[in-house]
Amino acid sequence: MDMTEPLKGAEEKVEELVHDVEEKVEELVHEAEEGASDRTPLIVLSGVTIVVGSAVAILLALAFLAYYLT
Repeated sequence: MDMTEPLKGAEEKVEELVHDVEEKVEELVHEAEEGASDRTPLIVLSGVTIVVGSAVAILLALAFLAYYLT
């Protein structure tokens, strides 16, 4: 019995899941670019919130790191 056989099945499932997520993201990007949907402001606001939140989290982590290392 090949030890990598169970991993091949899991790999295929992960690839399928990633493909589905990428497809949904592309649909949302297209919908936001088109701007004709009622969901467009929510999609754009969510994207901006994720980017700003990530930047704030990184800055806070660096600030705490600097504080505790000095």
